[in-house]
Amino acid sequence: MNNASMQMSAKIMSLMPNPRYVLFGLALIFIVACDKINIFSRPYVATVNGAKIYLDEYQSRLNQKMPMLPKDLLLNQSNYKRIEEEVLDVMITEKIMYLRAQELNVSVSAGELEAKISEVIKDYGTDFANLLVQENVRYEDWKDDIKKEMLFKKLVAVDVNANIRISEDEAEDYFNENRNKYKVESRVRVYQIVVSDLAKAKEVEARLNAGVDFKLVATEMSIAPEAISGGDLGFITRQIMPEPLDDTIFKLPVNKVSPIVQSPYGFHIFKVSEIQSAKTGNFADMKEEVTAEIRAQKEDAAFTTWLEALKMKAVIKKESTVLREKIQKRS
Repeated sequence: MNNASMQMSAKIMSLMPNPRYVLFGLALIFIVACDKINIFSRPYVATVNGAKIYLDEYQSRLNQKMPMLPKDLLLNQSNYKRIEEEVLDVMITEKIMYLRAQELNVSVSAGELEAKISEVIKDYGTDFANLLVQENVRYEDWKDDIKKEMLFKKLVAVDVNANIRISEDEAEDYFNENRNKYKVESRVRVYQIVVSDLAKAKEVEARLNAGVDFKLVATEMSIAPEAISGGDLGFITRQIMPEPLDDTIFKLPVNKVSPIVQSPYGFHIFKVSEIQSAKTGNFADMKEEVTAEIRAQKEDAAFTTWLEALKMKAVIKKESTVLREKIQKRS
């Protein structure tokens, strides 16, 4: 071989990859390919417009649902199967709504989610963490559920409720057709003083009989929460208070002080400052309530129609083979 040939061979060899790197590259391709196979072979129980509901997600939902049901209900094989089908149908419905939210670019931001979580935790106070433990609920699962609920509310508000309109004529017609629903019950504005024993109740009674202002005595001596506002319970209707308190209150004339009445909460003395008789409300007074009732009815009906339309358009496929294998394993 002459020098020119040897130089050409050396150049060709320098362009060829190192055999070690070739083997490493092949191994890397093999690993990536295996990972893809694992991803694509992850079993799923249904698809909605091509989006998959995976078997492990479905099983997790079942595991949450089953402990909430009576054990004797689950002894029946047909009941068990029905519950499995219901859980899958719920997950399919959720997937349909998720896809619709994506289509409309509806989402829940991290800030919105954190604000809602803070609000909920504040309502429960320091017992919140213990409550999750008692209910055997993981915080992350609970957080996901909160986010899902917020997302669906946003979606329905945008895609359903925003399209609902109620005219004043419509509301007034509804009111006239349903007047009996808008009767205002008789009610009284009542003040009370509650003390823990009979001796204190007699002391209260003596002070009131001597002409001391009821509100002042309530503020000074009552153990009830409304003592801070002079014992004012506001307007109440019948059957709000337990017997015999209810009977005593609604027999009192205006500005008369009741005798001492005992209940499981202590010893009570009442005073009624105003009595409003039962009447049929007029539309002007009831407009807001009527409109809210019509809106609630329309929103319910519109949501059902909207969801059915989404389901009709969706391509839903249940993977019967995977579901059957799951049932056979359970059996």
